[in-house]
Amino acid sequence: MAASDRQRTCDDYHVAWICAVADLELLPARLMLDEEHPVPPYDTHYDENTYICGSISGHAVVVATCPPGETGNVNAGRLTGSMFKTFRNIRMAVLVGIGGGIPGPVVSEDSLDNIHLGDVVVGWPGDGKPACVYHDRGRSKVDGHFEMVGTMQNADWRLTNALGVLASDHELGRTTFDDQLARLQRHKKKRKFAHPGVEHDKLFKPAYRHNGDYTLKCTACDPSELVERPQRTEEDQQTLVFHRGRIATGNAVIQDGELRDEIGARCDRALCVEMEAAGVDANRRCLVVRGISNYADSHNSDMWRSHAAGNAAAFTRELLCRVQPDTVKKMEGMSEAPWLVPLPRPRSFVGREAQLARLNAHISSQDCRRLAVYGLGGCGKTALALETAYRTREQHPMRAVFWVPVVSQASFEQAYREIGELLRIPGIADAEADVKQLVKARLSDEGFGQWLMVVDNADDVGVLFDAFEKEGGADRLVDYLPRSRKGSFVFTSRTRKAAVKLAESDIMALSELEQQEAEDMLRQRLPGKELLESNEVVHEFLTLLTYLPLAIVQAVAFVVGNNARLSDYIAIYKSSETEATDLLSKDFEDQGRYRQIKNPVAVTWYISFSQIRERNRLAAAYLSLMACTTGEDVPASLLWPGSTMLATTEALGTLSAYAFVTERQQQQSATGAQHREWAFNVHRLVRLATHNWLKEHGWWPIWPRKALARLVEVVPFGEHDTREAWTAYLPHAVHVAGLPEVYDAEERVSLLERVGRCEQTLGRYRAAERAHRQVLDRRERALGKKHLDTLTSMNEVGVALSDQGKYADAEQMHRETLALKEEVLGKKHPETLTSMNNLAGALNCQGKYADAKQMHRETLALKEEVLGKKHPETLTSMNNLAGALNCQGKYADATQMHREELVLRNEVSGKRHPHTLISMNNLALALSRQGNYADAEQMHREALALKEEVLGKKHPSTLTSMNNLAGSLSRQGKYADAEQMHREALALKEEVLGKKHPKTLTSMSNLAGALSNQGKYAEAVQMHQEELVLREEVSGKRHPHTLTSMNNLALVLNRQGKYADAEQMHREVLGKKYPETLTSVRNLALLAYQ
Repeated sequence: MAASDRQRTCDDYHVAWICAVADLELLPARLMLDEEHPVPPYDTHYDENTYICGSISGHAVVVATCPPGETGNVNAGRLTGSMFKTFRNIRMAVLVGIGGGIPGPVVSEDSLDNIHLGDVVVGWPGDGKPACVYHDRGRSKVDGHFEMVGTMQNADWRLTNALGVLASDHELGRTTFDDQLARLQRHKKKRKFAHPGVEHDKLFKPAYRHNGDYTLKCTACDPSELVERPQRTEEDQQTLVFHRGRIATGNAVIQDGELRDEIGARCDRALCVEMEAAGVDANRRCLVVRGISNYADSHNSDMWRSHAAGNAAAFTRELLCRVQPDTVKKMEGMSEAPWLVPLPRPRSFVGREAQLARLNAHISSQDCRRLAVYGLGGCGKTALALETAYRTREQHPMRAVFWVPVVSQASFEQAYREIGELLRIPGIADAEADVKQLVKARLSDEGFGQWLMVVDNADDVGVLFDAFEKEGGADRLVDYLPRSRKGSFVFTSRTRKAAVKLAESDIMALSELEQQEAEDMLRQRLPGKELLESNEVVHEFLTLLTYLPLAIVQAVAFVVGNNARLSDYIAIYKSSETEATDLLSKDFEDQGRYRQIKNPVAVTWYISFSQIRERNRLAAAYLSLMACTTGEDVPASLLWPGSTMLATTEALGTLSAYAFVTERQQQQSATGAQHREWAFNVHRLVRLATHNWLKEHGWWPIWPRKALARLVEVVPFGEHDTREAWTAYLPHAVHVAGLPEVYDAEERVSLLERVGRCEQTLGRYRAAERAHRQVLDRRERALGKKHLDTLTSMNEVGVALSDQGKYADAEQMHRETLALKEEVLGKKHPETLTSMNNLAGALNCQGKYADAKQMHRETLALKEEVLGKKHPETLTSMNNLAGALNCQGKYADATQMHREELVLRNEVSGKRHPHTLISMNNLALALSRQGNYADAEQMHREALALKEEVLGKKHPSTLTSMNNLAGSLSRQGKYADAEQMHREALALKEEVLGKKHPKTLTSMSNLAGALSNQGKYAEAVQMHQEELVLREEVSGKRHPHTLTSMNNLALVLNRQGKYADAEQMHREVLGKKYPETLTSVRNLALLAYQ
């Protein structure tokens, strides 16, 4: 059944006609409709707009306008935010009305090419740049250039195609503008749309100010100050003239000719300036159509407003008539903005209207402003932030909203990882991705659109502001907060000091509820009025709880759960107050408040917890276990399962009913699939109360050990395939392992070993070393240095050192481990052979190639004897030996061994196994060194493609292949391609591994070489010098890689004609052991010849 045969719904409308000035622009819009429809029903609770619905040439059109007198971008934003939520299938939006003309800097001889009053400007410059730009929010560059910032997405290409055809038809005289303009004459006040006359179209020089009263219509202004330009004819009065160009928008009416021209120049020859387009959602495609009613100077009058508005409406109808309705339906629709708020909307939120209004104004503003809300624990800061987030979603449906708790560094990082996954940021799932930097970069890009980030529980400023260790250096979490003019921050904190540090003067104190607000909350929470009893009882009840929201919620939960009356609870409260306060208030001081006033949260917690222990022991056990964790995002799978699924559900339900825990909502991936399990947050005060109760009753030493044992059960040894599951446990594992009560527990060693392996899998090598060293220290003291478990930990530390590029330390650790393993296990034991292999690798990385080759040969022979020739460990030794041969310049032998190993790898592990891909890469290197560049490039490309698919683009092994492919390109003379790939590899290595990692330095050297090959010697020298300084710092002056860097720098100096400097550097490269040294000898001989 067609829409015309039934009651239309909001989903039937696909075109939005927005006219912000109701008393001027709405009438011509309605006159353009073929017919008007009854407005479909919609939820006026969330959308207070009034709409006109109708059709134009088969298009179902909804017309929206601001209330009379409410114009500007803020009101336009409020109007469109709700409209796009109500009319979900809008595919085309047009913003139609009046604006100020910006005359061009050069007057055209053709009067129709110049901007005149009554003309129409349509926002489409056709140069690929934004059609509508902020004139007051761009970026001024150092060179004086002004970088424009677009306010919204450009119109759909199908609409701009129709615009192009319309322009062509206009030149051929094939438009029906006369028919559209005739529609304006159907109104009884048709004269208001008539042309005022060319004699009233006056453009004065920019610096000349209006003289006299505005009602005199510039009759007192000096005519000699008029701009000389061709006048329009009487015939032109009957012609609709339109121009395609850029439109500038801002926060204020422009009535200054000089400022107008400055805006036009700054915004790349904008033709029109107005105020409303800045308010239309940046994520929407919208075409702006403006009738020119003034010249944005001091000579402004109202004479041309209706005529200009009518012409804009007529032009818009003409354009719509040239687009098929089915074409509009195929245009790209807009999905809901990204939403990542893991907590439900507060069920009984009341009041706080003044605070909500301030928060809404803050969020609606621009320039990445910060606002911090601070107040007592339990006063409702998080509830206020949640209500703000949900209202933002309703009132600004295209603004993304993200929730980031900063209870700890781990909670911050987990939230950022979830944001990255939701936004499908490329590389976010890579094992060694810098998640925080990726998310910061994405949200700092203004092309992303508008967003709100709530940073909750920012109580400890150290979490955000203290430097933390990362691979390659130290950083602060606060440095990863994005910056975008389209973003806003709301922080919550218990302390004013933290609030000031986060938001400076833009802070808001939140106190207890007002009496009426508290009573409203109480009535919402209580199911029956009979429980309220008298007003006196209600007053006493709330007074006891000091009007603190968390205390009210917990107390009402007890009343409802026990079908008690408020007077009953008051009696229980008074009898429990002394004991509860003595037990629990020690750590509850909050800005001095709880030192003088008894803490109601402590008492309400005590009453509820006492009953929970009596009625549901499993719920009490769950809360006790959660008190040992970080309290943030505790996975349900971390809790012991109850005797039945029902028992588990009832226990968790009890904690939730008593407001002790808050269930985190399951988040959806970009594909719509739920990817996170059931998890819970425990309020800080509840967690602290539980903690103290356990201490006072002698249970605290027991519960951390129970939490430790449970974590050992669920945390694996860092298997990559199950990473999504165990990353949620990791913050709690680190926290529990750091509790003093478990320092001497044997299970702590097991947990730390697992943590170390997990950190290794995530590429956090420094954290891995830290965990493994704690295990090693404990095992050496408890088991002795020769115990097999101790030797395993020594090996783990050695591997972590190597991964950080600390090769000398790694060699020392591996030598000691190997000697002990040979003594304890014997030379042929597989564990001993593993240490031999690791030691040989550390030697090779330091340039001790002969020693490394000898050890690799010995290891290979023993592995073939003990494990067999096809065992994966044996193949690893084959690969490593071939690598050592390569480093010594024995390329033919290396190539032959790599080929043999690759064949066996394919057979044993398969082509896509990471070890097989490493073998492919190494064979390609050997081929390249033999001069077989084409085959090497082909193999590098195949290995790189497979690694990106299997390991991810940012995996260190993938970056190695990227670097090697670039080298292969360079050797074939494809220098530009090589440079581009080296730059990408270097940037990713700096991000993933850190600037001083040896592999990063290798990429720096290779990029410098690519620059040198293209004759970019100055840039190459600068990069070689920087890389050499870092090489000497990291590896030492005599390391072969350092010598190679010196040689490469000397070569570029030679190419610059700096022969003396080049000769001196070549002579510094001493010794004849390595191919690099021989290269320097040849280069030095070449200099002598020159």
